[in-house]
Amino acid sequence: LNPPAVTTQSTPLPKSSNTRTRARTRTRTHTKNMGNKPPVADERISRCQEKMHLTNKDIAGFWDTFRKYDKDREGVISMEVFFRDICKEERNLFGEAIFELIDTEDTAVIEFGEFVQAVCTFAMFQVKDVLRFSFFIFDKDKNGYIDKDELELFVRTLHSGGMQGNVMQALHSIDFNGDGKFDFLEFNALHERFPTVLYPAFRLQTQMCSNIMGNAWWKKKKVKLMNMKEEEMRKLQKQRRTEEKRQHKMRNRGIRAEMGVVDYYSFHNKDKMKKRDYLERMNPLPEVYIDKDNLIQTKIPDPIKKPGDEQFLKEQEEEEEEAKKATQGSAANSSKNRFQAPQ
Repeated sequence: LNPPAVTTQSTPLPKSSNTRTRARTRTRTHTKNMGNKPPVADERISRCQEKMHLTNKDIAGFWDTFRKYDKDREGVISMEVFFRDICKEERNLFGEAIFELIDTEDTAVIEFGEFVQAVCTFAMFQVKDVLRFSFFIFDKDKNGYIDKDELELFVRTLHSGGMQGNVMQALHSIDFNGDGKFDFLEFNALHERFPTVLYPAFRLQTQMCSNIMGNAWWKKKKVKLMNMKEEEMRKLQKQRRTEEKRQHKMRNRGIRAEMGVVDYYSFHNKDKMKKRDYLERMNPLPEVYIDKDNLIQTKIPDPIKKPGDEQFLKEQEEEEEEAKKATQGSAANSSKNRFQAPQ
């Protein structure tokens, strides 16, 4: 089971690089000297701007929240401050995994670029993304299963302040299929049946959105991005249909060229239609589709064979041989008549 796709993922850098340390120091110094203005966009912020279509005003909004909690104007806030003061939640393994997902440079403090990327990543997760992310975190072996101990650890991590009776009831009611394992489909079913079990994960997302930019801003952003995605998909579908028509015309043109125009449209001639049916089955219409990378691809299906095809081919060969002999005989007679001496 793979983790949910993260549109704002940046390229990981070596953890122990001196160059990285110097770059981090320069970033902090630059951020410290910025005052009320947001720092120059780094790679993380640039990725977020591109993927989420963030304006300079949006970045300024993130900066206002970040700067409010950067009391010492060092260009960083502590992880504790992020969860306790901004998100109003306790710091735990689940929350820390959000920053591991974007490959933060330090587990104790957060820079502005990391702040923007982490928030944009987790806040934009749909329900299915939060569930997949949660499952991935505690699937330690990454084999697509969570065992009973891993699930209990996950639930206790989310409910670090104490578990209510209904949560304990949910844990005791889980059927592990006799093998002590729990797959992702069962994990989804658990959430549908007992939503309180995973409620803290969604509460963290709600608190994050509410206290950073505000729920109205996130709702508007999600609607805008969804509309843009739908518009892009409509354009892709239009391109797909155009390519599909082109491919089908090419295929039909090839069959028509092989049969001849007259035979191709001889709908009342059973033999001609039988040949057309055979050629169409041997050259099926190409399938034009949009792949996971939003690229238009073409797939040629396998030929469709029928029990009588061998007999049909044999008859076609015999007919072609007879037609060839007849043509050769006609040509010979024509040549003979042409050179025959006059009486």
